[in-house]
Amino acid sequence: MVGLLERDDQIATLVRLFDDVGEAGRLVLIGGEAGAGKSALVQEFVTGHVDQASVLIGRCDDLFAPRPLGPLADMARGRDGPLGRALDSGDQAAAFDAFLAELSAPPHPVVVVLEDLQWADEATLDLVRFVARRLDSLPCLILATHRVELGAGHPLRRAVGSLVGPFVTRLDVPALSIEAVRALATGIDVDPVALHERTGGNPFFVVELLADDPAAMPATVRDTILARAALLSGRARDALDAAAVLGREADVDLVQAVGDCTVEAIDECVHAGLLTGDHTHQSFRHDLTRDAIETALTPLRRRQLHARALDALGGDADIVQLAHHAIAAGDSARIVALAGRAADHCVDLGAYREAATLYGSALPHAVGADPAARRGLLEGRALACERVEQFEEAIAAGEALIEMLSMAHDERATSIWQSWLGGVYRVAGRGDDAWPLLREAVARLEPMGESVELARALSLLGQHQMVSSHSADAIVTTQRALAMAERQGAEDIAIHALNSCGTAMSCLGDDDGLDVLVESIDRAKRAEVHHEVTRSTLNLAEALLTRHLPVSAVGHLDYGIEVATERELRFNRNGMLNARARALLLLGRWDDAAADARAVLTELDLSDANRSQALLHIGTIRARRGDPNAFEALDESLALARPYAEMQLLVPIMVARAEAAWLAGDDAAAASEVAEAVQFYVDHPEPWYIGDVALWCHRSGLEWTPPLPVSDRFLALLDGDARGAARAWEERGCVYESADALAGSDDVDDLREALDRLTELGARPRVQRVTRALRGQGVRDLPRGPRSTTRSNPAGLTAREVEVAALLADGLANAEIAERLVLSPKTVDHHVSSILSKLAVTSRRHVAKAASALGLDLKDGDAVAKR
Repeated sequence: MVGLLERDDQIATLVRLFDDVGEAGRLVLIGGEAGAGKSALVQEFVTGHVDQASVLIGRCDDLFAPRPLGPLADMARGRDGPLGRALDSGDQAAAFDAFLAELSAPPHPVVVVLEDLQWADEATLDLVRFVARRLDSLPCLILATHRVELGAGHPLRRAVGSLVGPFVTRLDVPALSIEAVRALATGIDVDPVALHERTGGNPFFVVELLADDPAAMPATVRDTILARAALLSGRARDALDAAAVLGREADVDLVQAVGDCTVEAIDECVHAGLLTGDHTHQSFRHDLTRDAIETALTPLRRRQLHARALDALGGDADIVQLAHHAIAAGDSARIVALAGRAADHCVDLGAYREAATLYGSALPHAVGADPAARRGLLEGRALACERVEQFEEAIAAGEALIEMLSMAHDERATSIWQSWLGGVYRVAGRGDDAWPLLREAVARLEPMGESVELARALSLLGQHQMVSSHSADAIVTTQRALAMAERQGAEDIAIHALNSCGTAMSCLGDDDGLDVLVESIDRAKRAEVHHEVTRSTLNLAEALLTRHLPVSAVGHLDYGIEVATERELRFNRNGMLNARARALLLLGRWDDAAADARAVLTELDLSDANRSQALLHIGTIRARRGDPNAFEALDESLALARPYAEMQLLVPIMVARAEAAWLAGDDAAAASEVAEAVQFYVDHPEPWYIGDVALWCHRSGLEWTPPLPVSDRFLALLDGDARGAARAWEERGCVYESADALAGSDDVDDLREALDRLTELGARPRVQRVTRALRGQGVRDLPRGPRSTTRSNPAGLTAREVEVAALLADGLANAEIAERLVLSPKTVDHHVSSILSKLAVTSRRHVAKAASALGLDLKDGDAVAKR
């Protein structure tokens, strides 16, 4: 019998990491295509190399909406302890803490197996991130398997991308070689080369095909599985069909009940190699087997089996699993009852995306249901979709809810949801639609006297006034909302109003607004209103960044991003990542800024506002580096932002476009771009960005007198005091701005210093302008500039980046590249970030394709453009 083939290196890596667990915990992300043998690898390691250690195993299942913290439920099943009690309580934080306690409890070390993360719910992915940040103090080895064939927006891509550090290892399970296939085929009359070509070396495909009659081998693995299933008796096929609808693993008694079959029928499936297990549980040898069997079921047969599963599980089963079977069975009454409860459970555990799916699945079946039940589903759907930036879906639910409440003549509830919908309209870029809803809500509620609902409506109206550059009106409205909320004891609304008031004050240049924002953060922390903690943090950071104080902004943002990540506050998290990207740009950390922007762009659901801001930062970096496609990013950024018609979104883009045109040598285009920004200062002039607009008007030759004073650092530039301006920028930590200001000097020494700084940043277009200025003054002993190979490739890759890109194209991980090139892992991380930015891609998998599209041959050591 042939054992596990071509996995010695992976086993050796796992053994080495297991031996290192005494120093710190380790997380191993084991990736491979379906059928690569990830589970077999883990089983081989655990059974053959792990002694005197606790082993905890949990699996993620392919359900309509995954079970929240399903792997933890698997680990807790049959064991009476804190973990099970925490899960029963529905408290995610308690469950996380209980799991940490499990990992720290003797005997040491603990080996945790998390199977099939590609089907994980959001709460489970949060758990992995939560534990990964604490590995330095946990005596555990976590083995997490996942498929690699995921869509660009799959949640696991973002989760895996955020798991980095010295305690995280990525382990690939590759396809088998022809030699391995030959070994597996020993004694069987089959051409191993042809078999390898047909299967691509996928171990599952190979084994399944070899298990059948090679002479009658079907064209696809699915056909092979179905052909073997066709040999079963009728009762055995009933058992197999039942197992398929129950998931990858099922209780034997449950299979019998759903399949109306005997234990002997299940044993027949085991002997056929389709199921495996023991006297209590049965599972499929591989998910592809289950997929093949379930897909072959007729619609009526599938509904029948899911209905039986629903009856057999009873009321005490996992609520999400029950909802899954109700949806598949098409049982409208039970879908409404179970999917709504399952969605509520998901919300309790922070799995908002799964909740949105379940609410949405239930709503079509609730047309004739009790109005209270339909209202609950609409409310849940609206709020859950808003949390995960599915704004169009949130709006649809909100509009349906308002129509329902209006028909019921529920004035108070209608007003509440009108205010809410107005807020969602705003973040969805429908600001004009928001005004009538917000004003009507206030008008409906005012005759009823002071109330929590009126305070909320006023606060939301004030927020919209603030973002729409009606800051003076916003201050009046939010101060009224604040006072009313405090009288009503509604601290969450008071914090919301305080936040918007402080932001509006900051918009008008009042630095006291910063103190108001800090107060709103402190009150939100004390009240544990996490959404307002993150919104206030974002607004405070934006206010600091418009004052060009990036160090202070980053200090607040790091904490806010952590809160938003742990609480699944996606919209604010993405906004804060964008704000941090801008701060890092000011600090001269362009690679880190690009990494934050790309993290936003890889989100599954993303508002146009957040996508626009991320593209703004990508386009700015490309323009300053002289990389290709700067305006491609800036064009898309502007198109996405226009519907919002907000100064805070549009003016920075217009300034960046003016800078990009000027760096490209087109002063007329720069003047045209900045002229559009000037229009924002006609009707509602506010000091935000006014210095940037004045600078680019000056540089592009556009005559403009700012209606408000500009800061000293901009004033120095406009007055020709390059060194004074450079010093002012440097005091704030704004690296590029300081060098850029110094580059405007007429003094040769200043220009030389600016040249050195700009060269170090990689700001090639600005370097070229300074070089021309120096040569115009007769200076000849200047650096040669970028190497010829860098100049000749259109992506502007350095020689070292070419080497790294070539290894990326070959599929090497960062750690392997570091070892190959004798570099530190951190250095490689920076190179990879720079390469992705310059090639305008968000994934290392696209490096080779992007390079080829630009005419680069990565197999050529210098990677010059192909002519």
